Amino acid sequence: MAKRMITDSWVMGPSRDITRSVSFYAKFGLKPSMRMSFYAEWKVPGGTVLGLHSEGKRRPAAKRSAARKGMQGWGIMLRVKDIKKIVEDLKRKRVRCAPVKAAPGGALFSSISDPDGNRLTLVQIPR
Repeated sequence: MAKRMITDSWVMGPSRDITRSVSFYAKFGLKPSMRMSFYAEWKVPGGTVLGLHSEGKRRPAAKRSAARKGMQGWGIMLRVKDIKKIVEDLKRKRVRCAPVKAAPGGALFSSISDPDGNRLTLVQIPR
């Protein structure tokens, strides 16, 4: 079933400055395979894909502390074709999914935690 549900996957983390991040990863000889003002993605040898999304300007300390308890750092992203249908199907199977939300650029996403609290994010990117 996973083969039909998930089209590909990657690891994603936040960036306060996408341009600075692109320059940093260029030092490893990597060029973005996807680049937007709010997102960049690199295909790393060995099959790993790294993605960075814009986190915007630095948050005040109180908000940063609260955010660290939630979804910060690297996360596993699972690209899907029909996120609303998949989230409905997972909910019927008693999997807790966050409501589907829109991100900059029109991508739709929903977050899920596995039984150990590891974060997975389903994302549907407009084509």
